[in-house]
Amino acid sequence: MNLVEQRVIDFVAATASKEPTPGGGGAIAALTGATGAALAEMVANLTFGKKGYEEVQSEMEELQTKAEAIRNRMLELSQADADVFNIFMNALGLPKNTDEEKATRTAAIQHAYKDAAMVPFEIGELAYQTFDLAELASKKGNQNLITDGIIAAINARAAVKAAFLNVRINLSGIKDEAFVANVTAKMNAIEQNLDAKEAAIISLYK
Repeated sequence: MNLVEQRVIDFVAATASKEPTPGGGGAIAALTGATGAALAEMVANLTFGKKGYEEVQSEMEELQTKAEAIRNRMLELSQADADVFNIFMNALGLPKNTDEEKATRTAAIQHAYKDAAMVPFEIGELAYQTFDLAELASKKGNQNLITDGIIAAINARAAVKAAFLNVRINLSGIKDEAFVANVTAKMNAIEQNLDAKEAAIISLYK
């Protein structure tokens, strides 16, 4: 199933169903992140050529390029999240009748757990990058769209939190302690700034 080519109504219905994909919050986090980037990108697009914004055109061009890249990657990650879930389920279904089969199955499950953690981790990292784009859009973009820039930041925060929850539940099954510690430390560093970054951008609307 190609999630990103579905109609919105079908994607949401599939999420609500008992079907294994799109499954949990990883795909939804990616979609939320994509909409955050899209809002920042929209502000840039609607700032181009506007009277009074001549001095920020180059910044808006850079904003548009970065936001578009994040938006597109988020959609790819939405599909990737569903794909790694299927790989994990296949690993669980491997035979375990002999010691060799058990070892092969355990290794496959551990590998799948890591993949299942790293996809939402990338979603969270990208969503975090969207804060800078949302701030620029809100501060220097078309001020008729300042609330859209702010909502980009709100969506980015939601995407980070949702993605990292998915990371943590997968880390709980990983036996590689160094891997778990490294990823956890990176998430903690990002999450320390989330509330302050969101609050600062929201405060731009007075």
